[in-house]
Amino acid sequence: GQVHAPTAVSALLAEHGARVVTVAHSETSTGALQDVHALLRVVHDAGAVLLVDSVTGLAGAPFETDAWDVDFVFTGSQKALALPPGLAFGVASARFIEEAARQPQRGTYFDLVEFEKFAHKRQTPNTPAVSLLYALEAQVAAIAAEGVEARWARHAAMQAATVAWVESLAREIDPAFGVLSPPGARSPTVTCVTLPATLRGPAVVDAVATRGYVIGAGYGALRETTIRIGHMGDHTVDGVRRVLDVVRDVLVPLGALR
Repeated sequence: GQVHAPTAVSALLAEHGARVVTVAHSETSTGALQDVHALLRVVHDAGAVLLVDSVTGLAGAPFETDAWDVDFVFTGSQKALALPPGLAFGVASARFIEEAARQPQRGTYFDLVEFEKFAHKRQTPNTPAVSLLYALEAQVAAIAAEGVEARWARHAAMQAATVAWVESLAREIDPAFGVLSPPGARSPTVTCVTLPATLRGPAVVDAVATRGYVIGAGYGALRETTIRIGHMGDHTVDGVRRVLDVVRDVLVPLGALR
């Protein structure tokens, strides 16, 4: 649930050197949010490039591709963009594309230079999922109507409501309830909630499902000890509060007592 300190990344680059650094912007399994802007500065100072996985970040958390001088970032359609799954989106700097063009063994399946060439012709280098592109056209219009800053603010408000709910559980039911990622480094799109020892993550997920809602269990080693509340895309604060009320209702019958 922790995040990378830019000073630590800078020290590693100075000691070992690297041409490429990769980072997950919004870490899905823990709900941690990396400070990509700060990391970009130290990576660029070391003469390297930063590749950003923002699958659960873009369109939910502030991200400034031009102002931050981002090298490359990608995301999926099914998270904060609130589209059906099946599309991927990437933004690369002109500098990054130019460097890629100088690499003779950059591969075929995901060749950014080829994508760039076809983009100028308003085409794709292979058969696109046309029906999903129509969905994208409609959703981009909806996002523009809301305004991206307003969209970021709505995600922040959903996160704040979720954190406040977790804090109320800690006060009123069991102090073991908590948010896994630390204050100041929490994703506005997903919150990972720690559970008391009397509760199992999958049992909570299953109980909530019987009430008609879907939440996530933890990943990997966190599966039994956490649950994850997604608050991204077209969800609203009121909608998030409704699902949080349902989660709270099932906790005590499952054994969430001091």
